[in-house]
Amino acid sequence: MQMTLRLGGCSVLMAAALAFATPRAKAEVFIDVGLSSSRIEADIPTITATISTTESGLHLGAGVYRALRNGSVGARIELDDLDSGLLLAVRALDYQHHLSERLAIGGFFGAARLDLATPAYGYYLGGGMRLRGILPSWDLGIDLRLGDTIARDNVLPSDPQGGERPDSFYDLTGISIYLSRRF
Repeated sequence: MQMTLRLGGCSVLMAAALAFATPRAKAEVFIDVGLSSSRIEADIPTITATISTTESGLHLGAGVYRALRNGSVGARIELDDLDSGLLLAVRALDYQHHLSERLAIGGFFGAARLDLATPAYGYYLGGGMRLRGILPSWDLGIDLRLGDTIARDNVLPSDPQGGERPDSFYDLTGISIYLSRRF
């Protein structure tokens, strides 16, 4: 028992020494401000045709990146004002590969919430390009986005009832152009 305590205490001291000896991880925080345009296709169970709308609005985002050898990895939260509601998206994994000091391409994967009569949830993915340093600490970004099978339960009395399934599905394709301010 005493030997276990010594080894355990030694392990804790070693871990603490290694934690203080390693360099601090640095992350780059940023905010995005821009415009977005999205096409939303709705698959409603009682309607045979797909309903499509195109909506544009303000794009806001905030996130963090950490530099890697030839790129960066991070996470981001986005908020898009669509005519029919709000799109809240989380990029759980956002990777950028730096082609040069100023140009990066990347891809992302996460989840989206479309604010409708009741919320719809689904996968969110896409890719884009970033031009770094158009002004000091300012970047220009453009992203192509896809919200795949964003599902909404039809639980309200005003919702279409019947059909083969109790859900409505929404597919989102869009583009966002924004300025990013790095801190």
